[in-house]
Amino acid sequence: MIFRSILLLIAFFMPVSSAIAGFEEGEAANREGDRDTAFAEYQAAAMAGDDRAYGKLGSMYLYGLGTERDYSMAYVWFGMSKESGDKYGERFQETAASVMTAEEVRQAEKLLNDYRKQLPSPEDQAK
Repeated sequence: MIFRSILLLIAFFMPVSSAIAGFEEGEAANREGDRDTAFAEYQAAAMAGDDRAYGKLGSMYLYGLGTERDYSMAYVWFGMSKESGDKYGERFQETAASVMTAEEVRQAEKLLNDYRKQLPSPEDQAK
């Protein structure tokens, strides 16, 4: 948990270039079966505030594609997806929660709140 927190802090303070934050690159890699690259591209896009990447990243965490399976992180990204208007976000967030303890869900909610505060809003994206 501490290691993940440190990684999140680093990710929040690292500038993400639009050249590396590639949702489209993630889609292409995913189609080719390159899950590691797809995960990295979706993650960069999501951290840059590209809401199209939220559900994709949640799925990769849920199923352990390109990364270790992590239900808490799946919960977080599906929560972000839900809040951005994805009609499937809530259902998948509930799926992740169904295999988590109540304490894990509480911790994931705290983490989700941190992401809400740190990620660029749609208004920031338009600037």
